[in-house]
This record gives sequence, structure tokens and C-alpha cells, in this order.
Amino acid sequence: MSVGLLPWDDRAEEGVLHALRDRVAPLTGMLRVEVDPADRDGWIDLAALGNPTEGPLADLAGRFMTAGFGVNRRAVAASLLLRYGWAAGPIIAAWLACGRVLKLSDFALKFSPSTLVEAVWMKAARIELPADRQAGRAALLVSLLAFSAPLVASQHQWSRFSRHALWSMVVSSWAAQFSAIGDRLGMRETALAETRALFGLDREIAAAAPELYEVGEGERSRVCQKRSACCLYFKGPARHFCASCPIIPREERLARNRDWVSATD
Repeated sequence: MSVGLLPWDDRAEEGVLHALRDRVAPLTGMLRVEVDPADRDGWIDLAALGNPTEGPLADLAGRFMTAGFGVNRRAVAASLLLRYGWAAGPIIAAWLACGRVLKLSDFALKFSPSTLVEAVWMKAARIELPADRQAGRAALLVSLLAFSAPLVASQHQWSRFSRHALWSMVVSSWAAQFSAIGDRLGMRETALAETRALFGLDREIAAAAPELYEVGEGERSRVCQKRSACCLYFKGPARHFCASCPIIPREERLARNRDWVSATD
């Protein structure tokens, strides 16, 4: 991981999580990363994230339904997992920017009024320096799986949506974070290579991974994707298909991709 690495003082013990937060926060876009947030209300902690039938997560499911994602539990679970996968941004940024593996043992999430994941509160974590890239990828995958597998399991039980479909939502958002963070670091190709290598380490994740490809329009280009499963948003009142949906024809997907690239600042 020689490209895009940021300097790091491994001798520093006190405040190391704050230091990592300062490194990764500028790379996660609209996702706010906190260690000691000033706002302590409205966060959904680990215990609540594991309980889809009552409390904050049940309230969030109701907000998804109100926002037009449909009353279908599978569609609600897919919407949640898409957002949850995006919340892995600091883990991905720590690897791409610093070559470190961030393992969150306690955290909380905050969702915006529009139901997007707004912030991650890193309450407790371990930061590891792997011996080499191969070991680092393996450790990174362990971290990402530990972060996501419990929610996939609980949402699968609650919604009865397949594990493959739910993992495809998570992995789609991981891939989008790899791409976006890679672009911010000026290392898109390296980030894409890391994405593909990482996903190939696990059979279930590899099957759930989206097809990634670059689309150019004029002088601009962006990484786009075709997901391995549908998020079922089309079942909501809007009857809308995502540009990354595997159901829509290839020609329509590419046309929508080009429109998105053209509109991107």
C-alpha cells in the first residue's frame, strides 16, 4: 500500500483513535465520523441495531415506509443494509489512506431525516498494522464482516429476504465507498484493485459483489456498478428502478450512468 498512504506515528498510544478519525473523516464525504460527538441524542447503538421489532430500529423501518420504500419488509431491509454498508466508510478509508485495519468493537449510527446514514460514532476500536498487503486484506475483510454480519443475520430473520440479496446491498455500498475514497485520494485504480481482491477472499461476498465498470462522458469518468440483486425499491409507490439494478436493460443502465457522470461536479 505505497500509493496514497498518509504519515502515521505508531508510537502514539493516547488519542490514537482521535488521530485516525482526523485522517479518515475528510475522505468519507457526507458521512460524519465521530469519536466524541457533541450531539449525543438520536444515535442508534449496537443493541438497538440488533432489534428490528421495537425501539429505534423499528422506528427507522417506519420512516423507510413513510419515505416511499414500500411496506414490504424485504424492501425495508434492503434499504437499511444499503445505508449500513455505507457506514463502513471509516474502516475502508483507514485501509486505503493509512494502510491500517480499523476494527470497531462498539459504535453507534445516526440517520438523517431523509433516512440516509448521517454519522458513525466510533466508541471503541482496535487499530492494527498488518505485516503485508495480503494479511491486511484478510484482516480488513474480518473487520468488515464483523461490522456487518450481525445486522445481515437479524434482518434476514426479520424480513426473510435472502442472505445473498442483503449481502449484495452491503457489498454494493462497500464498493461505492472504495471508489469514492479512492477518487478523493487520487488512486482510483489502486482502490478498485483492492476492492476486487478483497471481495475475492470470501465466496459469499464474491457472489454478492456488484459488477464494477468505469463510464466516461466528456472529460469526466466515474465508477458505476450493476448490483448482484435488486433492492426492491420499485415495489414502493414511486415504482422506480435504480440505475445499478440488475433488472433494467444494459442500454438503459449505461444511459443513466452517462447522465449521472455528466451531472457530477
